[in-house]
Amino acid sequence: NRFNYMSFRNEEKLRIVSGKIFDLKNWINKNEGETLFPQRTINTIYFDNIEYSMYYNSIEGVLPRKKIRVRNYNKDFDFNGVTNHEVKISSVEGRFKTSKKISNLNSVLKLGLFDQNYGLCNPVLNVCYKRSYYKIKNIRLTLDENITYKRILSNNISKFTTYDNFNIVELKYNSNRSINYVKESFPFERARFSKYCRGVEFLKFNYCNEL
Repeated sequence: NRFNYMSFRNEEKLRIVSGKIFDLKNWINKNEGETLFPQRTINTIYFDNIEYSMYYNSIEGVLPRKKIRVRNYNKDFDFNGVTNHEVKISSVEGRFKTSKKISNLNSVLKLGLFDQNYGLCNPVLNVCYKRSYYKIKNIRLTLDENITYKRILSNNISKFTTYDNFNIVELKYNSNRSINYVKESFPFERARFSKYCRGVEFLKFNYCNEL
């Protein structure tokens, strides 16, 4: 299957405590925001090599760097069905994502995925959440709620679930005008946030500053 390439974009991630969700939705309405798609569940399995190089590159802000994952849009994975294989790349030019379909997730979990930069990568973390989609002017805004993390051991997703205390807003835009609008009008704290890194820190390394 061929990869589908997306254009470079700028992103900001913001932490929103549950008590501020009402304020966020009020801000969206006041700025004539519109709902792009119905809310849906996103279920993701992240891969990394034995040294957790993608995790450390993300923590250190190394460029370029990648995140490798498989994703579907149901509460539970269909291990014999079609799943999206995504590679998210961060570079000095911006960020972009490649995506293709895979037909047998069971095989991928057992054999892993090979990457030319990171070598053999195996499944390490399951992240699941509810995502809502909005558009404000030329800015795409997504809200991720009810984020949960599960460890993956011996290719099996653990039944033990860790719940995140934060909800996450992602702002995506590709123009200076949009960047200025975000900086001037968005009334919430800006903080670097990676669901993958938080999950790894809490489940593997047993620490996470905000949890």
